[in-house]
Amino acid sequence: MENLGLFNILLLFCLFVSGRIVSVSCLNSDELTLLSLRNHLDKVPPELTSTWKTNASEATPCNWFGIICDDSKKVTSLNFTGAGVSGRLGPEIGQLKSLEILDLSSNNFSGIIPSSLGNCSSLVYIDLSENSFIGKIPDTLGSLKSLADLYLYSNFLTGELPRSLFRIPALNYLHVEHNNLTGLIPQNVGEAKELLDLRLFDNQFSGTIPESIGNCSKLEILYLHKNKLVGSLPASLNLLENLTDLFVANNSLRGTVQFGSTKCRNLVTLDMSYNQFEGGVPPELGNCSSLDALVIVKSNLSGKIPSSLGMLKNLTILNLSENRLSGSIPAELGNCSSLNLLKLNDNQFEGGIPSALGKLRKLESLELFENRFSGEIPIEIWKIQSLTQLLVYRNNLTGKLPKEIAELKNLKIVTLFNNSFYGVIPPGLGLNSNLEIIDFIGNNLTGEIPPNLCHGKMLTVFNLGSNRLHGKIPTSVSQCKTLSRFILRENNLSGVLPEFSKNQDLSFLDLNNNNFEGPIPRTLGSCRNLTSINLSRNKLTGNIPRELENLQNLSHLNLGFNLLNGTVPSKFSNWKELTTLVLSGNRFSGVVPPDRHS
Repeated sequence: MENLGLFNILLLFCLFVSGRIVSVSCLNSDELTLLSLRNHLDKVPPELTSTWKTNASEATPCNWFGIICDDSKKVTSLNFTGAGVSGRLGPEIGQLKSLEILDLSSNNFSGIIPSSLGNCSSLVYIDLSENSFIGKIPDTLGSLKSLADLYLYSNFLTGELPRSLFRIPALNYLHVEHNNLTGLIPQNVGEAKELLDLRLFDNQFSGTIPESIGNCSKLEILYLHKNKLVGSLPASLNLLENLTDLFVANNSLRGTVQFGSTKCRNLVTLDMSYNQFEGGVPPELGNCSSLDALVIVKSNLSGKIPSSLGMLKNLTILNLSENRLSGSIPAELGNCSSLNLLKLNDNQFEGGIPSALGKLRKLESLELFENRFSGEIPIEIWKIQSLTQLLVYRNNLTGKLPKEIAELKNLKIVTLFNNSFYGVIPPGLGLNSNLEIIDFIGNNLTGEIPPNLCHGKMLTVFNLGSNRLHGKIPTSVSQCKTLSRFILRENNLSGVLPEFSKNQDLSFLDLNNNNFEGPIPRTLGSCRNLTSINLSRNKLTGNIPRELENLQNLSHLNLGFNLLNGTVPSKFSNWKELTTLVLSGNRFSGVVPPDRHS
């Protein structure tokens, strides 16, 4: 026996050990390591408790919860994903030399990532995401030469991103988003020649985007948004011909945007929003023939939209809102046949809306509000049957609303306020669609209110104020139980106010400055979530209904300048929630509370 090695001695000892007694000497080294790691855990699932223990009949951990072994009984995979484990990852992890997969994602691990993890030289896959790890990313991870996937996102990691990570020759995926990482993006990022997916977003990285990023020739996804990056977009980004997704939004990038070479033909999504660029939209983006979404919001862009964007046949989203773009919309955008969202609001566009946009047969949302557009909306646009939203408020548009608006079966939101539209509202509006928001305030519309606007029983905003409408309020509208805002102020409407159905959503009612007469409807008191009522400057008569005292959320009540009489309910004098109360200009008797304004 003296000639036997230590391993053989232990093996012979284990053969003679009692079936009821297991010596520590009988446990293989990986089993001992796992039991040591178990001591660092506070909370574990029952499956772990029942299996992670010594067993006389099997002196390996290969059947333990979360464990996979190779043929030599060495642990190759430790997987606790979503198992509800809490505690710390002990430094003993570095003793698992055959470990290839470590997945502790979606648990409650805390503490630091042990630097000894860099000793697990066989690791190919590490996922520690969605935990509460703190501290720095160990520089030692850079010694894991076989590592392909490293997921550390959604933790509380701090410090800088180690340069060593980009020297890992096999690295394909590096996800460290949603942490508190700081410092510069390492200048040697270009050394990661096999990198496919780099996600650094939602951290506090500063400095510039390294020019060497262009050396990551296989890179497909680059997410750098929500950081503190400065400087210009590196020209080397144009070298990444495999790039499909580029997100650099919510930084402080400056300079002109020089992006869009002939090598961008695989690019699908580009978001450069919320930066401080100079100059305009690069015409070269027309080369990115696979582009599905082009989003550059509030980034200080100026100049005109390049007509070359009309070459983007696969584009479904074009959002250039909240910039300083000017000129007219190029008719070539009508060639973007896949477009379903065109969002150009809050710019300085002028001139007419091109009729060529009517060729966009898949367009669902057209948002051109807060510009200087003039003229009429082309009839071709009113015929786009896929249209669900038309938002063109605060422009200089004019013309009549055509009957075609009533034939748009998918139409849900129409906001035309603060323009110069005139004529009658097509009476069939609402019959063929499930309208949700109608806002025509501040135009020159005439005629009566169409009776079917709430036909689809989904209408929440009904704003027709500041027009020249006449006639009565249709009963179908006042009985609409989905309304939250109801504004008909400053028209020529008349008749008795209709009764209101019990509506828990109605919060804002403004009918001031019309010719309504008769009593205030008692049923308003059943609309318990009303916060503001303005019925002033009409010809209303009778008493203030005591049912209004039920409106516990009411903060603004203006009944001034009517023909109301009787006594004012005593509650109104002491109603502290009423920051605005106007009763003057009526015929009340007794004590009348003085007007008060917020």
